[in-house]
Amino acid sequence: PSIVRMQQLGIPASLCLMMENLLALRRDDGQSSDDTYKSLRDVAEDLHLLLLDPDRFLFDNEVQSTENMKLRYRKEKLYGRDKEESLITDAFCRVSRGKSEAFFIGGFSGCGKSMLVNTLRARVNVVGGYVIKHKFDALSQERSLSGVISAVNQLCLVLKDRNTPPKIALLANKLRDEFGADIGLLARIVKNVKVLSPEFVSPAAAEEAGGGDKMNARSVGFTLSRFMRLVSSPKHPVMLFLDDLQWADDTALDVIHTFLSDTMGSCMFFVGTYRDNEVHADHAVFDLMKKLESSHVPTNKVSLTGLDREDLNTMISDALCLYPRICKSLSEVVMQKTKGNPFFVLEFIRSLKDRDLLKYNFHQRRWVWNEGTIRAEDLITDSVLQLLSSEMNGLSDNVQLLLKVMACFGTKTCESVIGYLVDSAEYSAVDDGLKKAVSDGFVERNRKGTFNFVHDKVREAAYNLIPESDRKQVYMCFV
Repeated sequence: PSIVRMQQLGIPASLCLMMENLLALRRDDGQSSDDTYKSLRDVAEDLHLLLLDPDRFLFDNEVQSTENMKLRYRKEKLYGRDKEESLITDAFCRVSRGKSEAFFIGGFSGCGKSMLVNTLRARVNVVGGYVIKHKFDALSQERSLSGVISAVNQLCLVLKDRNTPPKIALLANKLRDEFGADIGLLARIVKNVKVLSPEFVSPAAAEEAGGGDKMNARSVGFTLSRFMRLVSSPKHPVMLFLDDLQWADDTALDVIHTFLSDTMGSCMFFVGTYRDNEVHADHAVFDLMKKLESSHVPTNKVSLTGLDREDLNTMISDALCLYPRICKSLSEVVMQKTKGNPFFVLEFIRSLKDRDLLKYNFHQRRWVWNEGTIRAEDLITDSVLQLLSSEMNGLSDNVQLLLKVMACFGTKTCESVIGYLVDSAEYSAVDDGLKKAVSDGFVERNRKGTFNFVHDKVREAAYNLIPESDRKQVYMCFV
């Protein structure tokens, strides 16, 4: 009765739950629930959490219906990777002293490789460095050098945005002095070098098609290395992040070796991620590691696995805004189903909510579940791809159409492309589908005017919605 009165007085549910668990210690029947406090340390930990993050754990969420109640994931937080985060940070600090270094991250899809790298972005920017990124895909081996050239093109735009006109003019002069008559060769490979000086592009160079891929790979690597030598320095180190190296070939990675083994002044931090379950011992990425070590380039390698039980429980506690001790029963089931893969965990929790196996109880003002029911439920959890495919098959035709169309463009689609499709009779429904895909968490909009799949596996599951016999025809409609 006292707990009911507390609720009626509007006291936050977290405090009501704490009092209920404390009072349960004084029960005369000798019985206690799993939520009952076991020690004063447990009480202190809960109180500390209320003080540390009151918006999440102390105050109630104001919602009108179950449909409006969302799980509050910490999208910006990297769980369970403190050691790896320290290693990659230390490696970059060494680079900022003037010597290039390489850092390789292996692990299953969804284990947080890209998120680990992204933790370093702010630090690189603060010290005046430049971050460039390229993501390889299944088609990359057909365009061997395009990924590396794309990253260098991106660097030109970053240089233009981050420097004042006098500094850009100074850099342009250095490029003229370095390349001389070969400046046209650089402009032919790196089209965006023209943003540093309009004279770096000539009509003859503009007429060239294909750029770097038509040239000798060694020549491309040497030319790009000369460029990187001029634009990178201890004051302005360049962080080159190449994602999904399992799709890269030896031609592209040979250029990376040329960058890093340059002894004439380059200052680069190379970070490469790959799915270690999709590469064999003879893959080009391992050859690159050996070559770098032979060239005395400092080379680091880490492998990410699933989260341990404590970190997984913290992730779920944050999402549900519940004390960690309360979430342990749910976390144990999730660990068994997902093996601690972070992305798999998030998708599995979302599927529980969609199936009403995880529900928000308005009377208790908290999320509730029955772990026995979840264990017995026939959920598809052999892989995150199967789980996503199962979820997408239940979506409306408009959302499925949008996802299939976006999958043909890769991991991201320009807003202008979506607008063009909306104006066509055949694909006019993609606009409605886009809104739903964003609200359901399959797609997100970034600040550059593109819509991205939130993860590679989401794009893969979306592409699998297209019947295999129709994929080539559908794909060719958009590329």
